[in-house]
Amino acid sequence: MRLAILANTLPGALPIYEEFHRAGYHDLVVILCPVSSRSGARDRAKHAGRLLLKSRRFKSLSLLLKGKVKILRHALDHPRSLERLANLKLDVGLHKTGNIYRQTTIDSFRLGILNAHIGLLPGYRGRSVMEWSVLQGEPAGISVFFIDSGIDTGERILLSEPVDISHCKSLTEAKQYLFSLDAMFYRRAVALLSSNELSWKRNDLSGRRYYVMSKLFNEVTEQLFLLHHPLPLGEGRGEELS
Repeated sequence: MRLAILANTLPGALPIYEEFHRAGYHDLVVILCPVSSRSGARDRAKHAGRLLLKSRRFKSLSLLLKGKVKILRHALDHPRSLERLANLKLDVGLHKTGNIYRQTTIDSFRLGILNAHIGLLPGYRGRSVMEWSVLQGEPAGISVFFIDSGIDTGERILLSEPVDISHCKSLTEAKQYLFSLDAMFYRRAVALLSSNELSWKRNDLSGRRYYVMSKLFNEVTEQLFLLHHPLPLGEGRGEELS
């Protein structure tokens, strides 16, 4: 199975690349995409700067030398970008960008593009879904699904599992913890695609679509989180309680 990590920066893609490399996946490339149709040259300059400044620069340079990094000069849905994607003959894309994908881009992958969403689908679609689940006393979690051109509306869910965030000291830390698990969840999802154990769960859109949580609601949710997830004696949260 030929995989591609779609990312805006190479350092952002490295944890996913390394997770798959350790698991023995070698037919894998990183595709660096402009954030927008007008940011191509600026993004290429940022990629070069980050290669020099980031602590993982040697790994980044190694990937470049091995031809594992493809840099798109145009937006993902630009005809030239679509032509490059088609020539790569990719099976699955792994989402790690800030981009919104049009159907023409999604169709460039034989099976589609996977997204590791930090909410349990189909119940939690949209924005701030981890915070909304905490506010409503429901588990946080991660869902890996094939996207479509809508907002968390792709029908095919491969994984949807609760994740324990009780060890986290704040909502911000909990959110970063969930984001850090995307590489592992992507690897597990791809393993399912390659096995005989695959059983789709349908994203039937029965849940709500959530929007960015207001500052007031966020503060209330933070206090609820601290109330229901106390740390062991001797472990303070420091300034985060102020």
